[in-house]
Formats: sequence, structure tokens, C-alpha cells
Amino acid sequence: MKNSNPFLNQQFLAQAFYKGNEQALAILYEEFHPVLSYYAYNILNNRSIAEEIACGAFIKSWKMNWKLDTYGAIRAYLYKIVQRDSIAYLRKERKRSVMHRAAQKPAITTEKAFEKLVRTELYHVLYNALKALSPGNQKVITMYFLEDKNTNEIARELNLHPSTVKTQKSRGLEALRKLLQPIT
Repeated sequence: MKNSNPFLNQQFLAQAFYKGNEQALAILYEEFHPVLSYYAYNILNNRSIAEEIACGAFIKSWKMNWKLDTYGAIRAYLYKIVQRDSIAYLRKERKRSVMHRAAQKPAITTEKAFEKLVRTELYHVLYNALKALSPGNQKVITMYFLEDKNTNEIARELNLHPSTVKTQKSRGLEALRKLLQPIT
């Protein structure tokens, strides 16, 4: 890992964001945009709208940067905006597509929203762990587990020997195990 105390980085990043540092906004965007898009996608089932809503959350948070002085506050605000805007989008779409019926509330219960939030946070942890792998291991793990490709397909696509793919997969999984071990 790059730094031994991630809390200090998060605290520094939050303070820079709070003070209006655009580089801090860019770092937060890089870190959170994929997971916020995923979170919105779980609500909307529309990838392009989900990505648009996630981008909009950063614009709205940037306008409120002077109120967001901790990493947790920034993260919570981003998730809340994505959830609120996704539900608002669903409401608009329901009204638009069902003009002859009374507008209905989105079918999102607290339990479902919580489950989606937990799944999204898990995705965030895994996404950051994947970024910490070497490029070769990262590519093989992504293709194998996320793109559902087998060893021979990966070897053909990356122009590697199948045993090299197996080795990179094995090393990548071992690195992920170490990165994701609970701190006791």
C-alpha cells in the first residue's frame, strides 16, 4: 500500500476539498465516481443515467464544499445526493410513462436501499483493492471474475501463455487476500 495511515490522507483530502482545492475534487471524483455510478445503477438499471447522476453529485457537493469538512461528510453527502436524485428520476419517469395512472412512489424500501448501500461500499473496497494490484494481475483478475472469461480466452486476448494467466490470477488473488484481511 502507498501509505501506512489512510485516515491522514482522508483527513487531508477532506480539508483540501473544504478549502476549495480542485485537485482534491478530482481525487474524490476518481475514487467515488465508479461506486456512485454503481449505486445509482442499482436503483435505476440505466448505466448512462446512473453515470450522469453520479457526475451531478460531484457538482452539487462542490457547490457545498464549505459545509463538508470531513471525509465521512463528503462521502455521506455524495451517496445521499445520488440516492435522492435517482429516486427523483424514477418518479419523473413514472409520471412520464404512466400518465393515465396516478403517479406512484418508487418501490424502494429502507431495507433495499440499505442493502444497495452495503453492496456499493463492498464494491468500493474491492475497486480500491484492485487498483492496488500490478497492472497484469489487475487485468487478469478483472477479465476472469468481472468479465467472466476463462483462462484460454484471457491468454488469447492478452497474447500470453495460459500458465502465465494462471500465475497472474494466483498472485492477484493472494495480493487481494492480503489487502482485504480484516485488521485485528
